Amino acid sequence: MKRMEPTAPWNLMFGYTKYQTWLAAMQTLLNKNSHIPPLEKLSDSNSESPKTLVLVIGESTNRQRMSLYGYPRKTTPRLDALHNELFVFDNVVTPRPYTIAALQQVLSFADSQNPNDFFLKPNLLNMMKQAGYEISWITNQQTQTRRNTMLTMLSQMADYQVYLNNDRVHNASQYDEAVIAPFIAELNTTAKKKLIVIHLLGTHRKYAYRYPQQFNQFSSGEGVPPWISQEILNEYNSYDNSILYNDYVVSTLIEELKKTQGNNALVYLSDHGEEVFDTPAHLFAGRDEANPLPAMYTIPFMIWANQKYKAANKTALWSNYKTRPYTSADFIYTWADIAGIEFKEMDHSRSILSEKFTQKPRWIGNPAHQNSLKDYSVIEKVTAKLALNM
Repeated sequence: MKRMEPTAPWNLMFGYTKYQTWLAAMQTLLNKNSHIPPLEKLSDSNSESPKTLVLVIGESTNRQRMSLYGYPRKTTPRLDALHNELFVFDNVVTPRPYTIAALQQVLSFADSQNPNDFFLKPNLLNMMKQAGYEISWITNQQTQTRRNTMLTMLSQMADYQVYLNNDRVHNASQYDEAVIAPFIAELNTTAKKKLIVIHLLGTHRKYAYRYPQQFNQFSSGEGVPPWISQEILNEYNSYDNSILYNDYVVSTLIEELKKTQGNNALVYLSDHGEEVFDTPAHLFAGRDEANPLPAMYTIPFMIWANQKYKAANKTALWSNYKTRPYTSADFIYTWADIAGIEFKEMDHSRSILSEKFTQKPRWIGNPAHQNSLKDYSVIEKVTAKLALNM
């Protein structure tokens, strides 16, 4: 089938068959979700105010390679310039190093101990629709593939969808700036309460396909760690260039949101990180849950909010919370705080923005194998010890 698929007329036949399979799987998930009862006693503290909330989901971006987080190369000059307008959280990790597996927890009440809650409880989109938001989903991720069925299902729960990427392989130059025009169009709609979700292709491997030529700024060995050999230098540089381009896209989205009226806020976080020769004891590029390394889990997490939003919400203390050890598996509770939403099962101890926040183990690993789950801090300590012994 793989040999025949690229050739006409088999490409049409096999493509249609795969599409039907994907469509049926997505519809099954949507049907299951439609039977989930809504959140009890839900309320919105700012229900009368015009509001635009933007959730930008990045891809494969390790915060350790961003100058915003102290990386010596200037890979995020535009976000660096916005630093004083951002709440930049520097101790957030993802529960899993794979997009679908991570976002099943990030966008729902599921976590490592309760993975089935993705199917049993409302997800983030359910919650926002219940709160009266018009939802738009703009994605530059591939959609018509088996691996992305769950994400496409979530997108179908939105009121409006914009699918920008019809490529079937990642080795294609599908640049994230494609999301900017539809984002501006959604900002200009008349809905009083809007949620706009933007899913980027981000810094996904192969990194050289993630940015146009004008962002190919890192090409030498200047500023790279001493263990980066000539054989791996190009890939190392390509990853930094992809982060430089991602900086342009994310900062542009913020600048466009600045132009609009209302109580507006934007959250950017990556689904997971990426190891790109960051650990000298394990020279490796990519992700491997069986052999976890910190770079696979350390993600950027930041919030931009305008003055109207800050005046209507308790943001004065947020700067005190930037170093809290946090897992994006609990993101839905933080998002509820950002949106000003309360409900019966709201757990403020799991929101990074709450005065009631309680530090807990940050579990990483496959929930299907409970005995293999690890506290991220253990991985961090082991890797640090290896670095000292080199």
